[in-house]
Amino acid sequence: MKHTLYIMAALLLLATACKKDKQEGGKLPLQVKSFWPNSGNAGTIVHITGTGFGSTAADNEVDFNGTPARVVDVQDTVLTVLAPVAGTTGIIGVHAGGSKADAGNYTYQQLSLHGVTPANGPAGTNIRISGAGFTSLTGPAKVYVNNKEALVSNVNDTALVAIVPEAAGSGKIKVIVDGKEVEGPDFTFQLIRGIKPARGGKGTKVTINGEGFAAVVADNQVFFNGIAATVLRASATQVVAEVPDKVTTGPVSVIIKGQRTVGSVFTIVPAPVFTTVAPLSGPAGTVVTITGENFSVNADEVVVLFNGKPAVVETAAEKKITVKVPEGVGTGAVQLTVNDQATTGPEFKEQNLGVAALVPDNGLAGAKVIIQGVGFSSIAAENQISFNGLPAVVSAATATTLEVTVPEGVSTGAVTLTVNGMNAVGPVFKRAGVATLAGGPTSSEFNWIQGLAVDKQGNVFAVDNNWIKKVSPAGVVTVFAGNSAAGNVDGTGTDARFNYLTSMAIDANDNLYVTDRFNKKIRKITPAGVVSTLATVTFSPGGVAVDKNGQVYVGADYQGVYSIAFNGVITRLVNNAYESVNYLCALNGTIYYAADYSYNAIFRIAGGEKTTYAGAVNGYGFQDGTLTSALFGTPTGVVVTDAGVLYVGDGNAIRMIADGMVTTLTGTQGGSTQVPGYQDGGFGNAKFSSISATCLDKDGNLYVAERNNKSIRKVFFR
Repeated sequence: MKHTLYIMAALLLLATACKKDKQEGGKLPLQVKSFWPNSGNAGTIVHITGTGFGSTAADNEVDFNGTPARVVDVQDTVLTVLAPVAGTTGIIGVHAGGSKADAGNYTYQQLSLHGVTPANGPAGTNIRISGAGFTSLTGPAKVYVNNKEALVSNVNDTALVAIVPEAAGSGKIKVIVDGKEVEGPDFTFQLIRGIKPARGGKGTKVTINGEGFAAVVADNQVFFNGIAATVLRASATQVVAEVPDKVTTGPVSVIIKGQRTVGSVFTIVPAPVFTTVAPLSGPAGTVVTITGENFSVNADEVVVLFNGKPAVVETAAEKKITVKVPEGVGTGAVQLTVNDQATTGPEFKEQNLGVAALVPDNGLAGAKVIIQGVGFSSIAAENQISFNGLPAVVSAATATTLEVTVPEGVSTGAVTLTVNGMNAVGPVFKRAGVATLAGGPTSSEFNWIQGLAVDKQGNVFAVDNNWIKKVSPAGVVTVFAGNSAAGNVDGTGTDARFNYLTSMAIDANDNLYVTDRFNKKIRKITPAGVVSTLATVTFSPGGVAVDKNGQVYVGADYQGVYSIAFNGVITRLVNNAYESVNYLCALNGTIYYAADYSYNAIFRIAGGEKTTYAGAVNGYGFQDGTLTSALFGTPTGVVVTDAGVLYVGDGNAIRMIADGMVTTLTGTQGGSTQVPGYQDGGFGNAKFSSISATCLDKDGNLYVAERNNKSIRKVFFR
């Protein structure tokens, strides 16, 4: 029995010791971090923050310069006390658990700060400060946030309203009156410095960088253009949120404790779209080029998988990405993810045969093309090449290049290759290029072409001084209306007379409209060749255009653009257009035009306003780029497709305006400067000389007239 009592006593002592060790080991040491306010009269409520406080009021002793103070409330990290009546200016001391810590100096004075609402917010937030002693007869009260002076918008003895200054940062609220000062609580400054990524769509995970965020996820509310998002992670300087559904482009905002901070705009873009992947086969380490839409210029926002294996992104641009094929991908789909929006593309095959590039990647039958890749046979006959299903002749071969001739009847489609039983799919070869329809430098069929139009049957009409000439799809040229002699006569065919024709357009019913400059008339010609006068104008007419609704527009010398109603009533579109409009086109009520040689830009009239659409009015040159950075030399023959793509003749080249960019299609032989001359072929080979007019047919082919070459050329896009 005695032995048992000894064991029980030992166990009791051990348990007591463990409990004591646990309590002492788990309790934080006494530490005071801050207190506020640091001044006031007797009875002022003072908040002391820190750790290691006693659990009840009786477990904590606080004195003001040695005078005991009453503890009125105890929290884990906050003691609330009253400044004692007999206290004097000096150090606040805190005693708890046998330890002592000094809070700092407290000043007995009238000036005191009792509260701040709100205690967080961005620059511009109105904060209300309550306290005492804020008024003065000698000077206004001053308020500081983190030592940066704030504008005081309202004040009385017990309340101040101040505006948080820009870039204030987080820190103490301080009030100074008559040289005396008081510090209040910390103000948490909210700021969004940036978001990444800045574009994407539903499901994109966006990191919001800044300051003043809540460390607890649930205490942060994130909105994308007003739509609430799910917050995934949070810290004081960073919040990660997922873009919700049905969001439109707009600013990102964060609300913490009721205070909203607005950041930069998040742009909604669709998921990425594949256009081409080349090559579609090859060994590990092959560099694959992916083209398309809605990519990112930031490589870290792009993920490419080959059959589920991640590839290294080497370069990234808005419409082009290059990656290196990883080891062991086998055969499987290429998947592209941009800012958490994924798209699955074609299948890639890991093998020793692959077609990487076609040089050039466009042309017409008979053109020579160099095919680049890996795994070819150096014996030409062992390489079987097809252009969209049509076999082509290989004239020369190495292990990495093949020289082939584009076959007759070629159409736009993929190039395929078979070598020793292995098959590879290459890039798309585009049936595109330039071919002469009629005329030429040594011909006499044309003299001075200034306007073009094409009907539904593919007949091209050209104004040539006082003639209207018709060119059949086979290139046969005949006179459709007019005569070499000048005049002013309505009639049929060659009985009609004109006096210097300058431009031409065609409507949906194949009626032609021409500007008869010296007669100051707009003439209409039916498909049967009957010429009549649509309108007589007071100005010298230049360009003419007709939209899909049959609305006729006419350019004038130094007066911009006019519309001509069906009854012949003429109306000037805008009053601030003083250019001589020689080339214009219309789409859905919007007018695009080029003026005389004094203006090197493309103008637009929309919604009753004239603007510079592309190029610089006084910026003569030849430079591709954005609408505002591109330069034109002598823009002529402006035409627009139903999709809003513009083609512009510019001296000896053809320019395209699409998706906010100006690019050169052909006329430079692959370089950055124009190469004048006369040569048919692919876009990289063709040459022009002094383009004077353009038009589009129903299939989207472009026709170009040239003064120096006295020709009409057809430009194929597919």
